[in-house]
Amino acid sequence: MIKLLISDVDGTLITHEKKLTVRSIDAVHRLRAADIQFTITSSRPPRGLAMLVKALKIDVPVAAFNGGMFVQPDLKTVIKQHTLSLDVATEVVNYLLKAEIDVWVYRGSDWFVRHAEAPHIERERGAVQFDPIVIRDLRDVLDGAVKIMGVSDDAPLVACCEAELRECVGARVSASRSQSYYLDVTHPDANKGNAVREAAHFFHLPSEEIAVIGDMPTDVLMFGVAGTSIAMGNASPDVQRSARFVTTSNEEEGFAHAVDRYILGEARSVQTKLGLPPGTRACLFDLDGVLTQTSKLHAAAWKEMFDDYLLKKSRESGQPFVPFDPVHDYALYVDGKLRLDGARSFLNSRKIKVSEETVIELASRKDELVLQKMEHEHVEAYEGSIRYVHAAREAGLRTAVVSSSKHCAQALASAGIADLFDARIDGNIAAEEHLAGKPAPDTYLAAAHAVGVDPVQAVIFEDALSGVEAGRAGHFGYVVGVDRVGQSKELRQHGADIVVTDLAALLERK
Repeated sequence: MIKLLISDVDGTLITHEKKLTVRSIDAVHRLRAADIQFTITSSRPPRGLAMLVKALKIDVPVAAFNGGMFVQPDLKTVIKQHTLSLDVATEVVNYLLKAEIDVWVYRGSDWFVRHAEAPHIERERGAVQFDPIVIRDLRDVLDGAVKIMGVSDDAPLVACCEAELRECVGARVSASRSQSYYLDVTHPDANKGNAVREAAHFFHLPSEEIAVIGDMPTDVLMFGVAGTSIAMGNASPDVQRSARFVTTSNEEEGFAHAVDRYILGEARSVQTKLGLPPGTRACLFDLDGVLTQTSKLHAAAWKEMFDDYLLKKSRESGQPFVPFDPVHDYALYVDGKLRLDGARSFLNSRKIKVSEETVIELASRKDELVLQKMEHEHVEAYEGSIRYVHAAREAGLRTAVVSSSKHCAQALASAGIADLFDARIDGNIAAEEHLAGKPAPDTYLAAAHAVGVDPVQAVIFEDALSGVEAGRAGHFGYVVGVDRVGQSKELRQHGADIVVTDLAALLERK
């Protein structure tokens, strides 16, 4: 159960025009009615949070300067703060000035600038609702500085300075962009991830009972600490990939929508409805036999290729011709594996010794046959599986496809489902990155990394025995076996936690 929601401010709680909507205010009231605490964290100074604290009737501590300063709701009583050392602050200011980026300094409750009419000062003045102090030399106010800001409309330059500062100043600061034109430099403990930890300590809550919501790279650090993370619809794709849920934008009442849906609404129990264990953040799906019926094409291609080879070999040796079984042989020796691994596995099962060159030729021939079949046949998707993928995405879970096929992209496009997945790890990527095929867990581990989750937070959906083994070998949180050919017992023996004949069955479990 969520006991505390911590919200970013700009780009999240308020609109682009720095307005707090009636729906957002009402959403905070509904949180309190449900006995859920609410507070805010922002790159703003404490005084810049005054209008929000008043409008939302916040009566608990808030985190200013990205967690650099924790203050009581009176915004004057400091509970804890992290200031930059004078040496480090001086080095940062010198670097930014040399890079020809405007510099602001925040110390205590004051905001210092060099020029009153510099870019973004008027906008910032309207947001924080107090005036800066103009000072000729910022070095005179660096002792005890909580935050230094680099300001420029040259977004690539700001990004470059962020990277270079991290390299030259290293672990002595936390440097990240709160907006494309703002580079925030604070003490290394002054970041939003640490803000969540401080809040957990203050409220005596485990991090699992804390939810957070934000829109910028600075917010990703708190996504990694809190039990529930929500990205705004106006956030970048990278920020959205780092969160469990994605709401609408701040111009579309995204904050209120997130409160209603992901904090107070039915989405809190959605994982139970999906038949998944608590803590699940991503679903990693095999392609053939789980999402699409391309396994029929692959099985037919393997059979045509191997039967041609076996028949030729039978005529040469005088031994009986035993054709490739598209059900039994396919499931045991080639399903889910990279083409070369599948060819070797089947040949070994028949005790046929051939050169590596022959293995490559056979696998290439199989690839040609699959392409020919795909050109003439529309790839069908399993309706129940696609319904399940939609439900998982609606619940805010990340989704990825993991396939040994080099034609995964074509199959997804043919089936019309390419846009349902946040990442794709296929045979081409496996070759490029030298990933071992199933039953090794490498491709699934790469998929988990691609969607930004730990393996224990991901669920594997597999119909192949080798794929189920890969899920277990990678220590993933849960492995769902999909039995299309009557091998439920074998799927369980190879490591499936549960076996279903169709993913839709998981939606029907109570």
